[in-house]
Amino acid sequence: MRRRIVHRGIVPLIIVLALVASACNTRPTPDAFNTTTANTADLGLGGAVSTTPPTLPPPEERVIGSVISVIDGDTVTLRIAGVDRDVRLLGINAPETSACWGPDAAALLSAMIVGRDVLLVSGDEDADSFGRLLRYLYLDTTAGPVFVNSEMVRAGNALGLQNGHEYERAFKSLEGAAFQSGRGMWGTFVCGDAEGIRADRPVIRVSAIEFDPRGPDDDNLDEEWVTIVNEGYGRVSLSGWTLRDESSRHRLTLPQGIVLAPGDELTVVTGCEGGPVDAIHWCSDSAVWSNQGDTVIVSDTLGNAVVWYTYTGEDAGK
Repeated sequence: MRRRIVHRGIVPLIIVLALVASACNTRPTPDAFNTTTANTADLGLGGAVSTTPPTLPPPEERVIGSVISVIDGDTVTLRIAGVDRDVRLLGINAPETSACWGPDAAALLSAMIVGRDVLLVSGDEDADSFGRLLRYLYLDTTAGPVFVNSEMVRAGNALGLQNGHEYERAFKSLEGAAFQSGRGMWGTFVCGDAEGIRADRPVIRVSAIEFDPRGPDDDNLDEEWVTIVNEGYGRVSLSGWTLRDESSRHRLTLPQGIVLAPGDELTVVTGCEGGPVDAIHWCSDSAVWSNQGDTVIVSDTLGNAVVWYTYTGEDAGK
């Protein structure tokens, strides 16, 4: 089945689909991990989304870990029953410590949890390919328990992943609100301003995307593509800019000499052929844009996010 999304006319800078249109407060009630509730808050991004947090185990089965250190914004070392284990926060992806906002995300997570005890809650997957435990973390505070994974996304310190976990809708909604508000890594020029005079992001937007071409994903890469358009009033140089998805795997640095005049489009094809005559070819050996939902992020040479665009796996036929 072909799944293409095409946007005609002026498209809002923040493209937030109805499915990820509001934030969820998914913290347990203040009675320290004894019960769980799900509350929905409308952030003005569209219709409300309601989710149910994972069912917490009964008190006698709960696993508590002491936070020894923070490796980065989504990975920590915990001491669990006397054994130190690396734990990856399930459902989120923070910037690497070598990237813009990576050290900030790690420092903010450290300030929140290092030296404290957290409750670990399992999801569908127990561990990743590196042997790290995959867990939701809850922190008990005087104001009530805090859902750490959710808080990192809400504060703009991490992306929410659309990889099948039960919080992907809520996390994506929180991520969209964080971008809209310029929180954390989504600040307009949080990574610096090369020109030193601009007041806002260039008006670059996703105009169309083909994320599920015919046949097996990896067999038809020349028909998987994304198109961005300059809807501003001035020319924008994209030389050295980065195109990426929401994972840590797919990154493309755009070649030198790419300049979009107002109204100009640029198509990036996942494969080595196809697309318009002036298309850029990623020449990836595998599909980039996930069929179950993904996020297109375009960042300038300093790492500032200029484009944030998300779609879900339910966008078939659009």
